[in-house]
Amino acid sequence: MLKVPFDKLSGPQRLDCLNWGEAFPYKPSVEFRIGYDEAGVHLEWTVDEQSVRAEQGTPGGEVYEDSCVEFFFKPSADDPHYYNFEWNAIGNLCVSWRTGRFDAEPAPASVYGLVRSDSSCGSKPFSEKPSEGPWTLKLFIPVEAFWKSGIKSLRGLKACGNFYKCGDGLAVPHFVTWAPISTEKPDYHRPEFFKDIVFE
Repeated sequence: MLKVPFDKLSGPQRLDCLNWGEAFPYKPSVEFRIGYDEAGVHLEWTVDEQSVRAEQGTPGGEVYEDSCVEFFFKPSADDPHYYNFEWNAIGNLCVSWRTGRFDAEPAPASVYGLVRSDSSCGSKPFSEKPSEGPWTLKLFIPVEAFWKSGIKSLRGLKACGNFYKCGDGLAVPHFVTWAPISTEKPDYHRPEFFKDIVFE
């Protein structure tokens, strides 16, 4: 269980699950910190990988092909739907509301205008290049960005989710997760493996 503190960030949470290590053995160093306030969720990622790429510059694009971090969030255990928030290294976002890989409702344009990002890699797209050290991504997801759920406050919310790092289009593809996933091939769209997230 992940306990999300109010008005401050949690201690570092590492992505240590290499679920498909035989086929994809590379494991970058990835950690995040999370907190919330009355306005929404705050996330800070720190990623140290051998190369970094951020070619996608259009909201809603295939950021998973780039150096990508992801937050999949299911606000209610009674609802099969979850949100997938995905960002590349320059903070370009793709988000939708779905029940699985093949059942998705893309976010409206207004949601993209709500979510804020600040990346140490800047904001301009770039092709894959050797990493010069860890990169960081600071994010804010206001409660209004959970546009299908009508959430007014996160305080006391008992939710579930998972956190991911991938780079499908990199020279060395990789797939690491916070909570383990027991599937034959990489598949992040598996809410049955989500872990409890409680907003204290």
